[in-house]
Amino acid sequence: MIIANPIYDVIFKRLLENDRVAKFLIGTILDCKVVSLTPTVIERTKRDKDNGALTLFRMDFAATIKNETGEEKRVLIEMQKAKQLADIDRFREYLGSEYIASTLPIISIYILGFNLTVDSVAFGNFPVCRDLRTGESLNSHDPFVEKLTHTAYFVQTKRIKPSLNTRLDKLLSIFEQANFISGSETTKDYALNADDPELKETLDILRYAAADSETRKELDEEEYYQRAMRQMFGEQYDKMEKQAQELAAAKSKIEIAERTAEDAKHETEDAKREIEETKHDFVNELRKLGKSTPEIARIVKLTEAEVEKI
Repeated sequence: MIIANPIYDVIFKRLLENDRVAKFLIGTILDCKVVSLTPTVIERTKRDKDNGALTLFRMDFAATIKNETGEEKRVLIEMQKAKQLADIDRFREYLGSEYIASTLPIISIYILGFNLTVDSVAFGNFPVCRDLRTGESLNSHDPFVEKLTHTAYFVQTKRIKPSLNTRLDKLLSIFEQANFISGSETTKDYALNADDPELKETLDILRYAAADSETRKELDEEEYYQRAMRQMFGEQYDKMEKQAQELAAAKSKIEIAERTAEDAKHETEDAKREIEETKHDFVNELRKLGKSTPEIARIVKLTEAEVEKI
């Protein structure tokens, strides 16, 4: 089966414009049931008139989702897709605009055409509410807190391998960047059998897009533009990506060192407490002995003084 590559914006947008497919995509990544989905913002990749730079694809939804306990919640789903690690500033810009424009809790989904330092095809980063005094995790669902933090999910398309073991695997399989047709990255051969009705509907859209002449023209234009931008700015992008990866690796090392130092600090504090408890018990035993005779009492007093110096 020949399908259009959904990593391209014109195709990705077409998938998200289909209500059932959008619910399938978002609900599968979030592992929840999407009850309702209403698009709120659409931004497609275009050439900047001033400097010719790439912009990201972005599509936002006001959604009602239901968790495994049946609880429903209104959230803002922010979908973003990019091929360059250097676009991180744009991610932050979009997120900032969402905090200004909406009071709903925000869930971000990032479809990435590059690899992060995290060795996982798809993963989530969930803010944890933690007691600052004890360090314990808190089961907090306070709306004030939820509106000032957000959950993020990441899909790394370059790490995807063919698999249909789970519902998520089935969804990710359409984003696998392999088996391209005729030397172009716009279409590919999808060889896996799709028994899931929502995956089948998704593949039907991609198959039609691959055969439709107008869509193919848009795909070719997008691919031509991306290749041209790569030729003109590829070296700069590579340098920025390398710097960003080195920065992320350095930050990770610092965080590990900080955690190690904190663990060592706790171990030292525990050892001090244990010494104090041992001293206390030892002194109590000495005092009991000191009640027997004046001579022993004098020795005990001298011993106590030495113990206090420890």
